[in-house]
Amino acid sequence: MKLAFLIFNTPLEPEVKNLLKRVQVVHYTRWEKVKGVGETGPHFDDEVWPSVNIALMFSLEDEKKNEMAEGVRRIREQFPDEGIKMLVLPLEEII
Repeated sequence: MKLAFLIFNTPLEPEVKNLLKRVQVVHYTRWEKVKGVGETGPHFDDEVWPSVNIALMFSLEDEKKNEMAEGVRRIREQFPDEGIKMLVLPLEEII
């Protein structure tokens, strides 16, 4: 199992929802109005840097990791001016 974090600009939400559905990720934790600085610049939800991100955390079967990663790559290619990043860690157990 893997633990995945998916951080993306809010305009990408429809594409991310479709990807989660395709890969059959049903359960996740969601954080809204996530602020930070990434490759696409600052996102601070203020007058100077008005954009924000959404972050999702979910478990992922090993065999679905590549499918999810490929979906993230496709979204990034389709929307090069918006940010999306997936971080994947080993997940030992869910209790």
